[in-house]
Formats: sequence, C-alpha cells, structure tokens
Amino acid sequence: MDVEIYTFDDKDYIVFEKLQCYIYLINEKNSHDMMIRKMDANDDTMLLPLESDEEFEKALLLLTTKKLQEEEI
Repeated sequence: MDVEIYTFDDKDYIVFEKLQCYIYLINEKNSHDMMIRKMDANDDTMLLPLESDEEFEKALLLLTTKKLQEEEI
C-alpha cells in the first residue's frame, strides 16, 4: 500500500481518506493536527484550501457519514 504524503509549512501530512474531491490529511507527528483539502480539477497533484465554512461542513459530513456506515457493517 502506498502512503501519500504532502508537506505544508515544513510539516508532513499523510492522506488517510479520499472522498469525492476531498482529501483528509493528518500530521505525521501530531495526530491532533488534521486538515481537509480538495483536489484541483486541472492538476491532481495540487491541493487547494476549502473555500468556505459551508464547504468545510460538507467535507466533514462526508467523512462522518462514511465512518458511521463502516461502523454499521
């Protein structure tokens, strides 16, 4: 299994989930440091910040719903 790592502000973040256009990352050295980014439609190596609180809530809801569904199985 390949591990995807992105670096922001000299910190390495590991991809732990991808849902739709969103990528969920966790700091390699601090599990409380997490972020959500979205893939650039024109460049899949580029991650973009979320545009609004509403988009953040949508991305968080996607992740929460998936995790709840996994627990039901």
